[in-house]
Amino acid sequence: MATRLMDSPALAEEAFYKAFERGEVDAMMAVWAASPDISCVHPMGPLLTGPAAIRSSWQEIFRAQLPRRFEIDCLSRFEQGDLAVHVLHETIILPLHRQRLPTLITTNIYRKESGVWRMVMHHASVIGSETVEVAGPAAPPATRH
Repeated sequence: MATRLMDSPALAEEAFYKAFERGEVDAMMAVWAASPDISCVHPMGPLLTGPAAIRSSWQEIFRAQLPRRFEIDCLSRFEQGDLAVHVLHETIILPLHRQRLPTLITTNIYRKESGVWRMVMHHASVIGSETVEVAGPAAPPATRH
């Protein structure tokens, strides 16, 4: 991924969700900082620390190779110096399963390193509990984020 695509926290976030939608581990990890202090918490999951643990988690999530689409609603953004914090409502839609998964509240933290914004933390928590049917073809049950 070209670093020019991440010359702002908003562009880094866009690259994160594009990689997520496409299920591309290398593109996903290109968004993340390479330092050992990065961390990730998937919904109802443990704290993952460091690039190897985080890469492994995305490989597992993407193993299902499900088409995904995201609806993102920004609740707040804070940026000061080399740090940016975005708090979002994130809804994953699985078109093949005709499902809209429960909305997550997500905190994405970015740090500017050598002029490029990189993700240093992604923490997603479920705030709803109901999966809703949406229009489209049906398929077997899906793996969550």
